[in-house]
Amino acid sequence: MKKLRQILAIAAIALLLGVYAAAFISAFGHSPSAAAWFRASLAATILLPVLLYAILLAAKLLKPAEPSLIDTVIFDVGGVLLDFPWTKFAMELDISDEARKVILGKVIDSPLFAECDLSVEPFETLVQKFCAIAPEYSAEIRLLIETMYTCIRPFPYTDEWLRSLKDRGYKLYILSNWSQHAYEKLSQNGVMDFERYMDGSTWSFREHTRKPDPEIFETLLKKNRIDPAHAVFIDDNEENVKASRKAGIAAIRFKDYSDARKKLMSLGVR
Repeated sequence: MKKLRQILAIAAIALLLGVYAAAFISAFGHSPSAAAWFRASLAATILLPVLLYAILLAAKLLKPAEPSLIDTVIFDVGGVLLDFPWTKFAMELDISDEARKVILGKVIDSPLFAECDLSVEPFETLVQKFCAIAPEYSAEIRLLIETMYTCIRPFPYTDEWLRSLKDRGYKLYILSNWSQHAYEKLSQNGVMDFERYMDGSTWSFREHTRKPDPEIFETLLKKNRIDPAHAVFIDDNEENVKASRKAGIAAIRFKDYSDARKKLMSLGVR
């Protein structure tokens, strides 16, 4: 746009000087066309700036909008930075087929996991609630709930991805639904070491609210003074993606690492 303005300005000045020169020469030589050139110079003086403004305005309107500058990347954890194959873990537990059937049918997708993320009650109280789903298999259910964290591992790309973004100057944050029990165990065995790249972390178990509740997005923004217009959130859950956009934060539905990187690049993230 700047180069276009320079070219048009030079062209307009050259044209005006040409018209003025022709008018001056005609008047000095007493040419019959002197009056016509005088009127042309007056018209050019008025019309050329108007025409120049119209051309620049049209160019601005037709120019594709540039993406806003993203300087902050916010990550969900499970399914994005950490692999959490809980169903596979349940299927491989050393328990009876009957107990496994109950766990896969009644426990693995229980709404009680949302309560774990909130951490309003002690972990043991939550374990007892899980066991109450099928008291005859309470030992097997307890084994599942107490050891599920052992199947969680960073994806092969996690460390390199975060390090490369950090090296390029991006601010990185976590916004994740997570249980305190799993967090503490994973911190002890080094799985959470990627947090060293983060400028801040907002975990549901600390805030006692979880995605897609708007409150946790507001907490993230206020606590870390993040400008939502310059941030993007990555999550594998569509409801959380929608909630992020409602909070004014651009969002990417995570499918895989390659797809996420391409979508970040389309937003201007290197």
